[in-house]
Amino acid sequence: MNWPKDDIIPKMQFYGDFRQPTWASANLTHIIPPFTMFYQKKPLIHGILVHRKVADAMMAAFNEIWSKCNQDQVAVDSTGASDYGGCFNVRKIAGSNNWSNHSWACAIDLSPETNGFNMQSTLSNIVVTGFKNQGALWGGYYTGRKDPMHFEFVSR
Repeated sequence: MNWPKDDIIPKMQFYGDFRQPTWASANLTHIIPPFTMFYQKKPLIHGILVHRKVADAMMAAFNEIWSKCNQDQVAVDSTGASDYGGCFNVRKIAGSNNWSNHSWACAIDLSPETNGFNMQSTLSNIVVTGFKNQGALWGGYYTGRKDPMHFEFVSR
């Protein structure tokens, strides 16, 4: 997939305008990863709400992680992939007036407690590679303020 450039106009053209009243019902879907994910240490019951255009890519990343962990929940847990920090959330980027890619449900945060801004990542390369193989950008590679919990389906 060719993801849109990480600027407001290309994202609005590709993902739509999340500020419109019917946008969510027309564009969001739930995905259920092949392993159990936890939000604040409680299992997610209804899956993850994502933009329909990233659903297949996100599932492919999760399936790759599951496969590389030999379908073992304990192994997945050790990668950080099962510690869900959020996806769809209409908000501005922390410290900015620009909209977060979470507003379009095209970004996901994993293992947030140990992967905050400018922290050394605790996520396994299995996780990073799984998302990179789907064209996602990883916040751990940002220049300036690093955001190692963050993966987004946009291009530079």
